[in-house]
Amino acid sequence: MFAFMYKHSKKAKYLLYDNDCSFCSSIVDKISSIIDDTDILFTHLNSNEGKKIIKNYKLENMNTVIYIDQHKQVFIKSNAILKLCKHMRFPYNMLYILNIFPNFILNIGYDFIAKHRRKIKI
Repeated sequence: MFAFMYKHSKKAKYLLYDNDCSFCSSIVDKISSIIDDTDILFTHLNSNEGKKIIKNYKLENMNTVIYIDQHKQVFIKSNAILKLCKHMRFPYNMLYILNIFPNFILNIGYDFIAKHRRKIKI
């Protein structure tokens, strides 16, 4: 579908996602329209850029959404989504409050959606 690639900067943040999944691509398309931070680079896990990032961060065999912040910290699954929420415009940025729940609970929800994502129509 698309990959957003902007000039790299020291402040660059990355979101890597599965573009073979129409649900994932649709969500990224919607999210990208409500994010004000132009330093977030959206790219596919299987793109050349995505493969370089995965190799540089030693993230091979990760079949999940990956968010890398400006400090080069890596977040996956629900943590990646919540970190991205911080950059969304109001009221969507309020979803970050879900961070009060333990990761294992949030990841149960994430894993359920991930398991069925190819069947979900948006």
